[in-house]
Amino acid sequence: MFIYVSEMNNYQEEENIRPPDEIKTEALLEDNRSDYDKQLEEAIYVSMQEIRQQQEIHQQFEEQLLKEFTEEIERRKEEFHPFMANIVKLCRYDPEVKDVYDIIEPIVESYCNQRVETCELDEETYDKIFKTLNKIRNDKHGLDLLKTIIVKPSL
Repeated sequence: MFIYVSEMNNYQEEENIRPPDEIKTEALLEDNRSDYDKQLEEAIYVSMQEIRQQQEIHQQFEEQLLKEFTEEIERRKEEFHPFMANIVKLCRYDPEVKDVYDIIEPIVESYCNQRVETCELDEETYDKIFKTLNKIRNDKHGLDLLKTIIVKPSL
């Protein structure tokens, strides 16, 4: 029983602990910063707002650029599709067309993906390509576009 009484005293002592003091808010509401500190904080706030606005402008610009880039890739691919599809069909039957296709296919793909705008080939290869392509019936627009991409060397 002695232990029980001792535990009871500890419990009573804990109940006698006074509650914490109320928090004083006056000290927190009081702004005792110097004018310099206030101006500095305002300048930092304004700068942060300007940075956020600039980031938004840059992000919108990047999104617009990416959109235009992908649209241009799709436009170029659609423009060349009938021309290249016809050449692929002819490759099965004519080895000369197959040789020309092997030369122009990577050039056209690079053009469509906007890696190159023009490709300069030696005169012999240039003549071989367009001599062969002029013999076959194909999309005139595609051939004209190919002539603007594949150019002879300028001397």
